[in-house]
Amino acid sequence: MCKELDILRPQRQKKVSYPRKLARNRTIKSSNKLWEIDIKYGYIEGEDRFFFVLSIIDVYDRSIVEYYMGLSFAQQKT
Repeated sequence: MCKELDILRPQRQKKVSYPRKLARNRTIKSSNKLWEIDIKYGYIEGEDRFFFVLSIIDVYDRSIVEYYMGLSFAQQKT
């Protein structure tokens, strides 16, 4: 019916996405040679705020070397 009344908007064109290019030029032969960082966040419903989890991952065996969990990534005063 919308087509008959000519009230449809033109169909949007799909954007061309280029494939992600990851650096694969390293050969890792043992642990603790190359690490990656992964950041995840979630929402705390009752407190109306977000929390963050930062993980440092060893590329060789995909184990978590260290992690940080908190309400912000602001520098902590020591």
